[in-house]
Amino acid sequence: MNKGYDDIRPYHDAEVPAVIRDLLSDRELLTAIGRYRFPTLSRWFAPVARKVIHGRLKQRFGAIGGVDQLQQVVRPWVRRILEQTSRGLRVEGLENLDANTTYLFMSNHRDIAMDPALINYALVEAGLRTSRIGIGDNLLNKEYVSQLMRLNKSFVVKRSVQGRREKLDAFNQLSAYIRESVQHGQHVWLAQREGRAKDGLDKTESAVLKMLHMSGKKHGWPLQQSLAQLNIVPVCISYEWDPCDKAKARELAALARDGEYHKTHDEDFRSIVRGIQGRKGRITIRFNEPLKVESDQAEDWCRVLDRRIYAGYELYPINYQACMSLYGELPDQAQSEQLSRADGHLASRLSVLNEDEQQQLLKAYAQPVLMKYQWNPNDV
Repeated sequence: MNKGYDDIRPYHDAEVPAVIRDLLSDRELLTAIGRYRFPTLSRWFAPVARKVIHGRLKQRFGAIGGVDQLQQVVRPWVRRILEQTSRGLRVEGLENLDANTTYLFMSNHRDIAMDPALINYALVEAGLRTSRIGIGDNLLNKEYVSQLMRLNKSFVVKRSVQGRREKLDAFNQLSAYIRESVQHGQHVWLAQREGRAKDGLDKTESAVLKMLHMSGKKHGWPLQQSLAQLNIVPVCISYEWDPCDKAKARELAALARDGEYHKTHDEDFRSIVRGIQGRKGRITIRFNEPLKVESDQAEDWCRVLDRRIYAGYELYPINYQACMSLYGELPDQAQSEQLSRADGHLASRLSVLNEDEQQQLLKAYAQPVLMKYQWNPNDV
């Protein structure tokens, strides 16, 4: 690949050792890890906590010489996270993938770190290559966060650029980078929309598909040909419980009440940590066949991609209970016997929220039921 991607691409193997050395001596990173790993020790003896963490990290990561080696070290860590915070991961649809073909995986987006991590974990467990990961630059406000992400095959999506010309340049660069990645045998993961679907409404933004087409349009290809060449695979991720659900509900309630919401300086980092460490219940990932849409309209591709994702939802008792709490009934196609398996997690989550926040949380958990069955309770 050309040097025109140096500001957004993941690190090359030759760059990995130096970046790891920088991270191992990054005081801010060691302090942040200490607060979560050794909170009491960090509060009273911060230098001691940093020294302990530095030693442990150097022992585990100090000899790593490339990206693949790093991912082999990270792989057992993801497995431990699943064992400690979930009730199991089920993966379906991998038979739809050809080991000799490169894909652009597009999924719904609920968790900043776990969505792409779990998709890559599912791929590598099946003997397939991992994907490069698109991540917004709004999450990279600290240098050590940017370095960590780019070590793990993440590339930067420039969301914070200002000005029409600057945005156009950023989209062209991103589109070309993704296309060249696929052409050179590198899978890519990209969320179907900008940011997480905090309200549970997973809906593909046509701007994402139009951005992907920009690099094909330069060759004179129509949108259908341009997108078909990327082998877009819809992927649906379903978490039984969202570790960040209460925080999302509070944010949405504040937006509805005040028309704005101001994040704290480390809120995204805390969301990443909460998403990793929090209880998730059961998790299901479903891979679809690559999209084939006979249309040059991005909106048509969005509709097909959305239908594939909706069909892949795994609905859990908490989803049905939230739907019943809001609307007093379920779609005719829904299996009402799911309600007999009470889920106390919904009540415990609602108990710490005010009424407006409770409504937001219920809507987020009920939304997948509405979308899977294409059901509008207002029409009943």
